[in-house]
Order: sequence, then C-alpha cells, then structure tokens
Amino acid sequence: MSRHGFWLVLALVVVTASIVLDTDPSTVSFFGWELPPLCTFKRLTGWDCPGCGLTRSFAYMGELSLLDAFRMHWLGPLLWTAVASQIPYRLIRLWREHRSAP
Repeated sequence: MSRHGFWLVLALVVVTASIVLDTDPSTVSFFGWELPPLCTFKRLTGWDCPGCGLTRSFAYMGELSLLDAFRMHWLGPLLWTAVASQIPYRLIRLWREHRSAP
C-alpha cells in the first residue's frame, strides 16, 4: 500500500468513527455501549489534560454539531477538518499515481 493509501484509510477510519460514535458532554458511546474514558492522565489525576474533549469534539463534528464540537475542545473542529480534507486529497493523489503508472 502506498503512503497515500495508508493516509486515506486512516482518515476514512477517523471520519467514519466520528459519524458512528454517539456523544454527550460527559460520555462517548458506540451503538449504546459506553466507551471507557481514554485519557490516562485524567484517570490517574482527575484533572483534564490538554487533549481532553477531542474525542467528543470529533464525535460532534461527525454529527455536524459545530458549536458543540467547539465547546468540547476548541481544536477539535480544526483537526477534524484537516483529517476529513485528507480524503479527497489522497483520492486525487492515488488517482494521479494510478493514471501515470506504466
């Protein structure tokens, strides 16, 4: 698999997960099954780390709830947009590579 293929698959997985995950301000669930907190720092200390809220922010972006996404983490919508924009970019790059291959 080429590097463009790798990044395309990774971006598709992240965007698809953001669409499939359900969230509210305190939890994230997958088809009704509540996911455990992912942040080891918060589990150990009880304090939020600089990345706390990014998963919920991405899940809100998957629902196209921009305001809620910004409320969870101000970088979430920006990072989600950067990841989502990789999909058309990598598809174009793969298409160009395929077209120019002998």
